[in-house]
Parts: sequence; C-alpha cells; structure tokens
Amino acid sequence: MKIICVTSCFTGIVHTYIAAEAFERAGVALGHEIIIETQGPAGSSPFTQDIIDSADGVIFAVDLDVTGRERFVGKPYLHVDVAAAINKANGLIEQLLDQIRAGTATIVEAAQPVDAIPATSDSGRKKGFVAKLFGRGR
Repeated sequence: MKIICVTSCFTGIVHTYIAAEAFERAGVALGHEIIIETQGPAGSSPFTQDIIDSADGVIFAVDLDVTGRERFVGKPYLHVDVAAAINKANGLIEQLLDQIRAGTATIVEAAQPVDAIPATSDSGRKKGFVAKLFGRGR
C-alpha cells in the first residue's frame, strides 16, 4: 500500500527528519511505499496533488498544525506527535492500515473557515503557537 506521511516539529529541524527517516525504514521493513513531506521553519517539500490522490492513507506526525491540510480531504489518516513516529513508526503504519481495512479510519474533513475558529478560550487566554508551546493552548 502507499502511505504518505507529513512530519513537523517545533524547530523543523532534527525531529522532523528523524521521524521521516523512521517512516522510510518502516516502509521498507513492512513492504509498503512511504512518501514523506517535511514541514517547518527549515522549509517544506510539499506533495503534488497526484501523490496525495494516489495514496491509500496519511499519517500526520506533527507537533504543529499541518500546513495545507485541506489538500488531504477525504483521505483516511492517523494523527500522532513526532515522538510517536520516531519511536514506533512500524506500529503506526500497521495501525493506520488496519483501520483502513476495517473501515474505521478517521477521514480528513474540510477545514473550518478561519472566522469560525475562536481566537480565545472561555477564560480569554489566547490559543496561539506560544500558548500551545507552554501548555496553555490545550
């Protein structure tokens, strides 16, 4: 099967690429085609829409919001943090494929319009990047 993976960490450097490498090795070990898109401050290597359309599923291994998530609408996916990808890439690929086969995988839906997303919580705290980084954005 063909799985595409998006990896991204807060700095966009080390863990992004360690997770990407873990998925590549897992794909070889499991006999699946794995294609990686890295995102972050160090740059991005976006998938073409043809690659996305031909994929059986997506794994988002990210510590930040996925840039261009709307490109994946309709695809079955698994969302984990980068550390999970680094430590158990094989298991994550198998988990997604099992969910796809069973028909229980979560499907990427159209993004909410920006004006529909609240900028603050009920307590008035902002939920931006820095708030999430320091644990106040949850």
